[in-house]
Amino acid sequence: MDKLTYTLAKPVQFTPTRLIEDLSFRTELTVRELRRLEGQDSNVGATVALISILSGEPAELIDALDSKDYYKIQEFLLPFLKDSLGVGMI
Repeated sequence: MDKLTYTLAKPVQFTPTRLIEDLSFRTELTVRELRRLEGQDSNVGATVALISILSGEPAELIDALDSKDYYKIQEFLLPFLKDSLGVGMI
C-alpha cells in the first residue's frame, strides 16, 4: 500500500503538545471505508471523512486545517483516488 505525504502550508497546533506540519495518506480504500462516506450530509463532510480515513487522523484535526490546505489536499489525492471514488466524489 502506497503512502503519500503532504506538507501543510499552515501547520496546525492540534493539541498543546502536538503540532501538525504534514499529513501522510494511504492511497487505497476498502468498501467498508467507502460506506462510511455515504452517511455524510454534504460533500465537505464526505471529504473530511475521506481525508480522516486516509490519514488516520481524527476529523477534528481535519476540521482545524486551513481551507487552502484542505483544497490542496483534495487536488493532491485526486490522481491516486479517482479510480476508487469515481467522478465527483472528491
